[in-house]
Amino acid sequence: MTEKRLNTDATNLELENLYLSEWESMRNALLSFNEEDPGDDENRATNPLLLQIDSSYANADLKVMFFGQETNSWGGEFNDGVFDEDVNIQLLFSLYKSFYLERKCESYGKPFWNFMKRIQSYNYPCNVGYVWNNVLKIGKQESGTPQNGLIDYTKDYFDVIHKEIEILKPDVLLFFTGPKYDEHINKFVGDFTITSVDGFNTNELCILNFTNLPNRIALRTYHPQFLQRLGKAKLDIYYNRIIEFILSV
Repeated sequence: MTEKRLNTDATNLELENLYLSEWESMRNALLSFNEEDPGDDENRATNPLLLQIDSSYANADLKVMFFGQETNSWGGEFNDGVFDEDVNIQLLFSLYKSFYLERKCESYGKPFWNFMKRIQSYNYPCNVGYVWNNVLKIGKQESGTPQNGLIDYTKDYFDVIHKEIEILKPDVLLFFTGPKYDEHINKFVGDFTITSVDGFNTNELCILNFTNLPNRIALRTYHPQFLQRLGKAKLDIYYNRIIEFILSV
């Protein structure tokens, strides 16, 4: 478990400074990317996902960073979800705060957030704090995995996940991404080996052993939207195993 608590304001300032250090080059790259084919609305870059924390995470005895795949049309209420010259860091902080920290996500009705609400609502014997992240920090305007060109731009101009982990000090990493995103996890988080979990094949549920994160415990399973298709009984099996995993830390 985490040995000491975080200062909320100081940690958020560290995150802000991290994003500021990458902002200008990323901004220019994304504006250029979106201008390459202005008629290709589907594949234009959306707004990047910038993290913030609140006191519930900062003061938690056990800290969990959970990952989705990517956020499409992120900030659609501001600019139709397409990154443009009016976007700034504070705008994206406010978006993350209202959607995740203030729990707007819980009324969103999507399988991902329904499943995460269930995990977060479990009656743990210690204080558990959660921070939401995505493996691909910059999605596209429409649904689906971004094209390779945008993924390369993210790697070149906004490769920040390793620093976010360093700043936020999670004890546990949960990847709700499915095996097809292992290549992206490898690219943006680090090299890993896979350890099987009893009762599951490694596509379904597995432990990721990161060579660059020796003190972090990581679990990867399917995206909850896929898990929901398996039916409630199967979904409950995955849920119970994830809870057991968190309790074992």
